[in-house]
Amino acid sequence: MKHLKFFLLFFVIVSVFSSNIEGTLASTYPSSVAWNNLLYGLSIEEVDNKDIGNEIGKIERQRTPMPKKNGESNYSIPVGSLLFEIKGADTQDVIAVKVNDKFFKASKFGPIQVTTDQSNKQAWIVTLSFICFLVLLTMIIVWRRRRMG
Repeated sequence: MKHLKFFLLFFVIVSVFSSNIEGTLASTYPSSVAWNNLLYGLSIEEVDNKDIGNEIGKIERQRTPMPKKNGESNYSIPVGSLLFEIKGADTQDVIAVKVNDKFFKASKFGPIQVTTDQSNKQAWIVTLSFICFLVLLTMIIVWRRRRMG
């Protein structure tokens, strides 16, 4: 019974640790938006209203830690934010994002890359938990054999 309590405590600690990592990792990614199969990083540089061209899109969904499909953003760009051309600039390089009635410049990072960071992390946690369970089980078996022998 003592070992079962230890295992449960260990499992709770691993679960709490993994949820804390997820929140920390999400906040370390740059503010980003995906549009036209490209990933753009939002800067603090404001774009003057006279330099704003046509509306080209809208943020439909937030995804952490990084957007993976067109119309997605991460934590700092709210759903409903509008995307615009910047006059005299190629949308393949730079766009404007309207956030709270201000236009901010977003520069191209590169093509949207579909990653499996989340699934890799979850697989790692499950694997680590399973290995720890096997180690604990082995320790219990060895302890019982010594006690009986």
